[in-house]
Amino acid sequence: MKKFLLVSLFTLSLASFSQTDDKQPLNPDSLVQKTDELKDSISNHISTIKPTDNYVDIDRNMQYIQEIQKKNNAKKKRDAIVRIGIGIGLLVLLVIGLRRKGKTKAD
Repeated sequence: MKKFLLVSLFTLSLASFSQTDDKQPLNPDSLVQKTDELKDSISNHISTIKPTDNYVDIDRNMQYIQEIQKKNNAKKKRDAIVRIGIGIGLLVLLVIGLRRKGKTKAD
């Protein structure tokens, strides 16, 4: 009984969702025509864009990037100078400390 019910539901679903032969869902000629129209419209839109509009944006972006790079380089240079200064200061303290030790031993 269960098999009969399962088979009957299966055949019913196949019959109800199947396509008929009188309609062709995809017409190749209409698809080619639509793709040609889309290609033409895209090429027309691309040809209307001026390349100089993009150059202005590119130049502005490049200038902004160069400014950021200059700021980063200046910050790196300042940090390097501070580190060198701290190193020289510690070296001076080391030399002073070693000279004082030497003088106390001599007395």
